[in-house]
Amino acid sequence: MGKGRIRAELNFSRSSQSDMYFFNSYRLEIVPQGTEQRRAQLFYVNGRDRYTLKEAYNLMHGRSVFKELSNRQGDRYEAWVQLDLKTMDINGNHRFRQFHKNYGFDLQSELNRYPIKELEMPDRRQDLIDALQRGNRQPVTMDLEKGETRLYLQANPQFKVLNVYDENGIRQEFLGTEKGMDLTMEKTDRKKLSTGELSEAKKKIHGRKRGLGG
Repeated sequence: MGKGRIRAELNFSRSSQSDMYFFNSYRLEIVPQGTEQRRAQLFYVNGRDRYTLKEAYNLMHGRSVFKELSNRQGDRYEAWVQLDLKTMDINGNHRFRQFHKNYGFDLQSELNRYPIKELEMPDRRQDLIDALQRGNRQPVTMDLEKGETRLYLQANPQFKVLNVYDENGIRQEFLGTEKGMDLTMEKTDRKKLSTGELSEAKKKIHGRKRGLGG
């Protein structure tokens, strides 16, 4: 999948009262491109809180997925879910982290901060939201000062932002989010600016924002 390799091992059980079999879980193993370091996780599918293969793949790459889940009392709720890739439980699985609505990340509000062409079409807008909620790194077209530019978005609810990448997977930094402005500046370019120059650039951005009514 993509440029890496994945392997899924499906686990079934046989009923003690009949010849029926049940699909209980799958163990997903991935080998990212350019490394032999394997990462594995067990995902259960016999309850209501299930993850598709693509959602599991995205989670194992450190991305977040928006799901409807259930608590111990059986009540349903919505939350962004992310794997903690730095820690494991006693069974060798990464722990799940959750970011609920009251955590403060609003995907639609974040999208509205950027000059994204797909947001102008209701069906494309919903497709974009659905893709980001599945944990995809989704391509979009932004209307920048230098013209229409192909970029990639990824939801980052932990820090309440959208990550923006170029076609080479390099994270982009934004000094503002108004249409027609030269918004992007790669991290390598930011280092070329002195502290005073960067501060002055930010002042210009804020000045334009005030002129547009904030």
